[in-house]
Amino acid sequence: MSLHSSFNLPPKVWRRTPIGKYLRLIPRKKQLKGTWLHRKLGDKLLRTEYWEPSIESISKGFAIGSFWAMIPMPFQMVPSGICAVLFRANVPLALLGVWVTNPITHPFVMVFQLFLGEWLLNAPSSLNVLENQGFIALLHHAPAPFLTGVLVCAVVWSTAGFFISRLCYKIATALIAKSYERRRAR
Repeated sequence: MSLHSSFNLPPKVWRRTPIGKYLRLIPRKKQLKGTWLHRKLGDKLLRTEYWEPSIESISKGFAIGSFWAMIPMPFQMVPSGICAVLFRANVPLALLGVWVTNPITHPFVMVFQLFLGEWLLNAPSSLNVLENQGFIALLHHAPAPFLTGVLVCAVVWSTAGFFISRLCYKIATALIAKSYERRRAR
């Protein structure tokens, strides 16, 4: 059995594997049919390339989600989902990739992005403004270093996410194939 063909097995087979308990959580097309989202977006939402796992769609989906995770804005899942549809990437993984950062970790990521931008642009430190006046005043004081740090983090993190997700896909397909072969041998 080929390494990449293990997802081509019937769902009954790969859902019984150790990874299958996590793959079961991903919504399937039949669950989305008739929902309000399907009525709004039409059948384009149900195209197989958006939902079926392949190494290309999964790596693109996670890279898109990772990119939008580094952008400090509310409702990051919306542009991530739109980009996933536009670039024909895996939609569930693009939406999941956004949660690399969350409301608890994002302030720390934003401070790191500011310090990275200051270091890259050789700008003076804005730590006094951050401590005394808060983050909104800091954005008025030093927007260029912050935006530089945001863009660099987004590009680097999405590139890393692209390659990490490809590696995870290969490991997952190998584990599924190994489990399938073990079961067939019994």
